[in-house]
Amino acid sequence: MPLTPQSQRLLDRFAEAGVLPFDRMSVLEARASVAAGIALQGAPVEVAQVRDVLADGPAGRLPVRVYDDLPGTPARPLLVFFHGGGWVTGSVEGSDATCRALAIGTGCVVASVEYRLAPETRFPGPAHDAFAATAWLVEHAPDLGADPARVVVGGDSAGGNLAAATALMARDRGGPLLAGQVLLYPPLAPPRGSPRASLARNAEGYGLTRGGLERFWDLYLAQEADGLDPYASPLLADDLSGLPPTLVVTAEYDPLHDEGQDFAQRLRESGTDVKVVDYDGLVHGFLSMARVLPEGRAVVGVIAAWIDRCAP
Repeated sequence: MPLTPQSQRLLDRFAEAGVLPFDRMSVLEARASVAAGIALQGAPVEVAQVRDVLADGPAGRLPVRVYDDLPGTPARPLLVFFHGGGWVTGSVEGSDATCRALAIGTGCVVASVEYRLAPETRFPGPAHDAFAATAWLVEHAPDLGADPARVVVGGDSAGGNLAAATALMARDRGGPLLAGQVLLYPPLAPPRGSPRASLARNAEGYGLTRGGLERFWDLYLAQEADGLDPYASPLLADDLSGLPPTLVVTAEYDPLHDEGQDFAQRLRESGTDVKVVDYDGLVHGFLSMARVLPEGRAVVGVIAAWIDRCAP
């Protein structure tokens, strides 16, 4: 189907404002551009309890913001959330409105992790941060009002990549046991040399470009060979068995569309319970554009229903 009217208007606004693709920005310009887009999430809603804690990380303490709209309600699921931004941009503060909406919409305790960013910290640093923070949060889940047996990892874009990497690490290292993973339009393998049609079909004109993706991967990987590491590129893992139930969300006009679909298919073939929700007419990043794209609000309900099923 064609772009939704709201998506088209948003892209028109970007064009009128002269927003450049990320491969034509410096790191600082990219971070400023993403920060300027925070308003697209909508106004932050009131959550009953929001607190900042510090989790043990591989290179020091990691800030984590915990959202709980039902404090005092015992043993609810915990959603460990990793923000998007190409591993280079974004922050806990920048995803605050999104995480507030997730906490209210899902009824989960939501823990948003401030992992280290590239290029200051390249792979495997951010992936190790994501796993370490998850392990700490599982251990301390009762202190946060959550059930350690009902922990779901999730994220959008690069955050979805980190969630998938965390699930692989948890499987390989014998824990922590995860109840599920939520992957919203994740990058799961380097784009250079990829045969996936959506990288060509949606390479230009839909917000995130193939050139922008290549730029982010170049900044994330310490060396090109790291792109073969399954913790950097979960889609390239030889073995995807033994992973928790998975929700994969894709968007039709996203260059990453096909790798999300391919990952879901490989998970199915490996025996994983998988649900795929593919949004027609949408562009990459729509969860964080909920003020102008209604699907960014509606997908919270999809996530809530899926968590209710996999972590009842």
